[in-house]
Amino acid sequence: MCAIAPWSLWLRGGRAVATHAAVEQVKAAYLLKFPDFVEWPPRTFSTANSPFVIAVSGADDVYVELREMASGSRVLGRAVEVLRLQNPEPGIVTQLVFVGKDRAGQIPAWVDAYAGRPVVIVADTAGALESGAALNFVEIDNRLRFEAAPAAAERSGLRLSSRLLGVAERVLKTRS
Repeated sequence: MCAIAPWSLWLRGGRAVATHAAVEQVKAAYLLKFPDFVEWPPRTFSTANSPFVIAVSGADDVYVELREMASGSRVLGRAVEVLRLQNPEPGIVTQLVFVGKDRAGQIPAWVDAYAGRPVVIVADTAGALESGAALNFVEIDNRLRFEAAPAAAERSGLRLSSRLLGVAERVLKTRS
């Protein structure tokens, strides 16, 4: 019961979505919480002081909310850095990439750019899991939820927590 409690709080916030701004705030909050439910390999960070980096492509409203929430926050005990990237840039070190609806066609390019590296690709569009994203936001009955593809995370050397998978709206067992 205690293991699920942190997600219960986030899910309740996600289910009370009434306005566009609230949806973007909840997405930003999820992006800051998802890393806590991922097993990261030792090679994820180059130094003990490296920040946790979240890159956002498109989704300007989510980017703004995330930057505000990340200020002074810590993820995995690390400072958080939020970047805005228009296109995949494999030379940029990041641990999480959020691809907004307005960049949905780029999901395969992001997946390819970070293939084999410990990077969680999170998207916001139908079919994103089938395109290689590990996590995807979905709205059902005006409630923000997410779906997960553990195999996509495993291809990046990551493992999604059973607690995360247990509250996902849908879990894709294999990539089609």
